[in-house]
Amino acid sequence: MSEDRARILNMLAEGKITAEEAEQLLDALETRTAPAAPAAGPAIKGDPGPLIAALPKYLYVKVISDNGDNVDVKVPLALVRSGLKLTSLIPPQAMDQLNDSMSEHGMSIDFNNLKPEDIDELIEALREMEINVNAANGDNVRVYCA
Repeated sequence: MSEDRARILNMLAEGKITAEEAEQLLDALETRTAPAAPAAGPAIKGDPGPLIAALPKYLYVKVISDNGDNVDVKVPLALVRSGLKLTSLIPPQAMDQLNDSMSEHGMSIDFNNLKPEDIDELIEALREMEINVNAANGDNVRVYCA
């Protein structure tokens, strides 16, 4: 078994990717290693390949300020996944209060119905997210996943 294939299966076993994502990655790996496919250059040992590397691993928040008050935050998306899984430990009455409070603030999220595949879908969608703010005072804010 190739190192890349084993890495994909380990990610699946650890819950880092869904079965559907694993299938897509394995298909892409087969396409990449097929003899008819043009080679993109020699494989680098330990290089997970472009598709595996493309899965977002961190949420970045960067603020560059003209006055030197810079902010650089790197949040592992595994922390988001783990945090959302912890919602199963919240007592039902507290969960109802949490859902009501979120709804009052314009966020209709029902944490009772949150499933692991929803978390994976959220993290997959974050790959496309990028927020850039260029303020009039010269401050620049960038929020993105990579």
